[in-house]
Amino acid sequence: MRLPAFTAAVFAFSLTAAPVSPELLQRLDSAANRFQSMSATVTYLSHTDVIDENTTETGEVVMKKVAPGEVQGLINFTAPNQRSVTFEKRSVQIYYPKIKTVQVYDLEEHGEQLDKFLMIGFGTSGSELARDYTMTVSGTEAMKEIPGGQAIHLELIPKSGEARQYVKKLELWIPEQGDPYPRREKITEPSGDSRTMTYSDLNINPPLPPDALKLKLPPGVKTEHPGK
Repeated sequence: MRLPAFTAAVFAFSLTAAPVSPELLQRLDSAANRFQSMSATVTYLSHTDVIDENTTETGEVVMKKVAPGEVQGLINFTAPNQRSVTFEKRSVQIYYPKIKTVQVYDLEEHGEQLDKFLMIGFGTSGSELARDYTMTVSGTEAMKEIPGGQAIHLELIPKSGEARQYVKKLELWIPEQGDPYPRREKITEPSGDSRTMTYSDLNINPPLPPDALKLKLPPGVKTEHPGK
């Protein structure tokens, strides 16, 4: 007997997805409580759905928790297009060294959502994730970035309508054993576009100098405020 298409789809999903266990939520709670900062090498894959095109960039990322629910970060992209991006207090700055220009974007009311998404997997506890997202485990996968090689693949669907305006689905790949800080994060937007960040040489709570998250700007840099 053939199952109706919808029933078959639900049945297939039930075989591959599972609820998140209390033990995993506790691991995430503990990791969030300990998190203060991170540094890593990042590979950043952007997918544009309408033209089915991928672009890949590499760089170095540093992030620090500066207050409950608030982070500050810096990404230095090194290839193929060199630039530096900072995010702090609802503001994003992008420095283009080739043209000696900084572009400043004020996120205004969208900044709170940015902080939430940036802290996913690092400063956000398991109980907060369970409150704000429908969470499932889609399986385990091999990842060379993880000691021991196995990652738990989590899928998170935002519960609030406001969050779903920005994100359709979040995915995290966290170590099966040890600290559950993500080695890969994927954000899929309602348009189908997505961004995937894969972290290697991840260092949790490294000592950071006071200027670690500041743009290093030479004299004569021009500042622009696009959209204003």
